[in-house]
Amino acid sequence: MSARHILLVEDNSTEAKLARRLLQKIDPNIRVTHLQDGEHFLKHCSQHPLEDVHLAIMDLHMPVRGGISVLENLRARHVRPSFPILIFSSSECTEEVQRVYELGASAFVTKPSDVDTYRLALQNIVNFWLSTNRLR
Repeated sequence: MSARHILLVEDNSTEAKLARRLLQKIDPNIRVTHLQDGEHFLKHCSQHPLEDVHLAIMDLHMPVRGGISVLENLRARHVRPSFPILIFSSSECTEEVQRVYELGASAFVTKPSDVDTYRLALQNIVNFWLSTNRLR
């Protein structure tokens, strides 16, 4: 299987390291690029072709530019609608969930608080978005 590329947009460096380690343990062919906030994500998107990225996993609440602002920006720039952006956040606010879907998020997954459930959530994300789901 060829390498799958995931953009991980997460401001918490400890959580980013955990997610990267778990994703690569789930599938050693996954290449993870960590971006520390939404501003870095948008800059990356403008400098690199999104065709090389299979999935973006993005936190919702980040300094500089959060997930909602990123989605608004991408929508305004008409970035490829089929580009999968999954919001992975500890937020359980119904209004925020509704808003990210209105702005074109592909999915909203609530971050589990314990490591075993966190790993299972990432496993399910990888299974669906990189194996089961056909985007291209």
